[in-house]
Amino acid sequence: MVLSSISALVLLGVSLFQQPPWPPKYLKPMTLFFQIGQVYAFSNRLPYGNYGFFIARLTMSMRCSEEHDEAERIRQLAKESMEVGEKIFFGDVFGPLKILAFWLYGKKAINVTLKFDAILEKVLKQHEESRQKENKDLMDILLKVYQDDKVEFKINRTHLKAFLLDLFLAGTSTSSEAIQWTIAELINHPKSNIFNKVREEIKSVVGSTRLVQESDVSSLPYLQAVVKEALRLHPPIPVVVRETREDCKIKDFDIPEKTMVAINVYAIMRDAKIWNYPNDFQPERFLISSKEKDGMEYIPFGAGRRGCPGSKLALSMIHTTIAAMIQCFDWKVGGKGDHAKVNMQVGPGISMPMAQPLVCLPVVHFNPFTS
Repeated sequence: MVLSSISALVLLGVSLFQQPPWPPKYLKPMTLFFQIGQVYAFSNRLPYGNYGFFIARLTMSMRCSEEHDEAERIRQLAKESMEVGEKIFFGDVFGPLKILAFWLYGKKAINVTLKFDAILEKVLKQHEESRQKENKDLMDILLKVYQDDKVEFKINRTHLKAFLLDLFLAGTSTSSEAIQWTIAELINHPKSNIFNKVREEIKSVVGSTRLVQESDVSSLPYLQAVVKEALRLHPPIPVVVRETREDCKIKDFDIPEKTMVAINVYAIMRDAKIWNYPNDFQPERFLISSKEKDGMEYIPFGAGRRGCPGSKLALSMIHTTIAAMIQCFDWKVGGKGDHAKVNMQVGPGISMPMAQPLVCLPVVHFNPFTS
């Protein structure tokens, strides 16, 4: 309940908070790599790097140039937290391994948590001491809710820190994986002309002289459909774990209270009883009037009170990044012929990483830094 009330702040949109520099800095190395003929390794640059710094600026007004060391520490801790969390998660799912997983990785998890807590506590105090500043960030808004005794659901400092940690994790590994999968699907479907359809849609809305922005996304339904379809096939968290609040019965199975239940999101969104051609990349399915668009059949970020609190922010970042990458570059992969394909095998991890990280040569189509 607390997380759902906090996450309502994110529903207000990124426009309430400080916007990142525009054009975004992550496009710069792509342009430079094209100039020197060097390939761009998505997995080395998007997660914990560009997105980590963006989240730090958005939530706490930390800029790479002004407070690089602090933002870098948070970025590294988010990475460590995700890595150790994955190991403990698998032990938690397979009951007998729970004690072993905590014995092996529990100390590291506690150390990472304490380090993260210390940094966030420092940032919280800094924000409390500078309440009169004009430009408010997400931390300022959360503190206002925290100090308001009239709110329906009272939140404490632990809630604030947990929510900010969720945002860092959602805005780094999971978002960057979603972008890699989306670009890979576009590269692997040249005959469907999906890539050019998105580019033409962007051109029809923003023209040829400026870069697409977050405010344009609502006018780009085909782009939204492409992202939705990529998230359907490659959900950020393929398995969601919940605990039952009371005894219940599912079909012929009696499930007692406080039972851990694993929900296979990946299987739900590829169920042939629900989706036509479930394993095919068909963005058009989200443009037609269909039950496939809504309900519990489509839950890439989970659902209910425990759904991802940063999903709206993650979607905003994914949409604008994908749009900019399509508008500014053609993407070429190594291999024989002009239509070499990306390996779509899934690697180990809770955020569905690619088995072979996406590496492409960016070919400049529109340079926002010279326009």
